[in-house]
Amino acid sequence: MLQIEHLDFHYPGSQALFENADLCIEPHTFSIIIGPNGGGKTTLLNLIMGFLQPVKGKIASTFQQLGYVPQAHKIDLEFPIRLIDHVRIGCIQKLTWWGGFDKKTELFVQHLLETLDLWSIKDLRLKELSGGQLQRAQIAHALACSPDLLILDEPTSNIDPKAKKQILDILHELKKSVTILMVTHDLETLLPQTDKVFLVSNGIEEVDKTSLCVHTAMGLYENRLIQPRKE
Repeated sequence: MLQIEHLDFHYPGSQALFENADLCIEPHTFSIIIGPNGGGKTTLLNLIMGFLQPVKGKIASTFQQLGYVPQAHKIDLEFPIRLIDHVRIGCIQKLTWWGGFDKKTELFVQHLLETLDLWSIKDLRLKELSGGQLQRAQIAHALACSPDLLILDEPTSNIDPKAKKQILDILHELKKSVTILMVTHDLETLLPQTDKVFLVSNGIEEVDKTSLCVHTAMGLYENRLIQPRKE
């Protein structure tokens, strides 16, 4: 379980992004985070992962291993690394004393690449991949550490509809064994398989899925998404 209680956070010299905020993620659930640009979505992920520290409040987790898929534009495509080696790096804690990976780990990497339909292109460099292939490569990299919590930051942005469907199908299968927390703008597509929806806009608000469907159909949600909440 991931539990956030009475969270306060602000960047130096800036107004508060979170004041007395709460959030709870149960094991084996699929939760999504929505909200306007600049509302604090990525900041919240960084707080959960320990890259930032809260000003006040508590972030407690019983999850033992965390996998992270960052936004695509944060990946250094100029680094000359093959896809298969990128996934192997995710298994770094399984590195043997002689600096290699044992057969069990290599078979695990192969299984990940086959599951995500990447085995046939395993020797391509990251910059040679399409947008959808790169996102699947990032998911494989994150899964290589066998996480029990998978955090994704807009994994379906800027890719074509076919690639988007592939990734959503993968996540649908993963939710059977891994807890998923995902920042997204693909609200209507994800709602049917989502357990919880959190609106992050200078605060954290758990939103009822039923009423959210109604608001989306009426075009009200999109307006709220674009306009950050006033202080």
